Amino acid sequence: MFKFLARLIGIKLPYFFGKDKIIRLLYSPIRNLNSGEKFEINYFNKKYRGITSNYIDWGVYIKGGIECGLVNYIKTQIKDYNYFFDIGSNSGTLSLPFCSVKNLKIICFEPLDYSYKKLTDNFKLNNAFKKHSFHKIALSNKKGNSIIYYSDKDSNIGTASLNKNWYKKIPKIKKKIKINKLDNIYNLKNKSIFMKIDVEGHEEKTIKGAEKILRNNKVLIYVETDNRKVINFLKNINFKIYYFNLFEKKIYFSKKKNSSHIICKNF
Repeated sequence: MFKFLARLIGIKLPYFFGKDKIIRLLYSPIRNLNSGEKFEINYFNKKYRGITSNYIDWGVYIKGGIECGLVNYIKTQIKDYNYFFDIGSNSGTLSLPFCSVKNLKIICFEPLDYSYKKLTDNFKLNNAFKKHSFHKIALSNKKGNSIIYYSDKDSNIGTASLNKNWYKKIPKIKKKIKINKLDNIYNLKNKSIFMKIDVEGHEEKTIKGAEKILRNNKVLIYVETDNRKVINFLKNINFKIYYFNLFEKKIYFSKKKNSSHIICKNF
């Protein structure tokens, strides 16, 4: 009953002050990552499997997606693009809705075993795994090995970071992973690229490792950061910066530099 009511409010009702608080009181994601209820639902006309104790999955089930405003924005932009780089893919909630777009190649990077399996399983569920590419590595400014820190006691495993001090209050598990530069893996010129970067504090190194691609192609980027070094670097290679706020099913651009959600483009 509470789950049904939470989903009804989350998906069917327009935004009102206190909506999220009410939903969480009715049916909140459980902190133990593997202890929720498994489900399969329609997500932007794609099949999506998840578990309600995973924060991202919970958002898909209860709200139709935490990033649904961003997905709706990408829909207006993606038609003629050649590539979608999903960097920090998690379970693929941002790229999966576009897995059947004609002539679009989705390339995902997700270093965590748990999230990588969810990501690839959801693409396989939609018969889209063979069409696209998946890399179980993290992107950085060099090739080698690194340590990623995360917790299986927190419902949002998407807070995993290569930065040891990114989330000080979360119990950490250390996992050795491979890292590489995007420029080492792909050599592209004169292509149209949409790039999503959500790497929990590792944005500067990730972007610097992709400098050749950013300079040599038409690129639209969504990045979550408030790091001025990242923003200044992008400006120095001729990217225009646009700030926006996520709000339910839409995004709202702002002239004020008051958001960590940024759209950047070099055209």
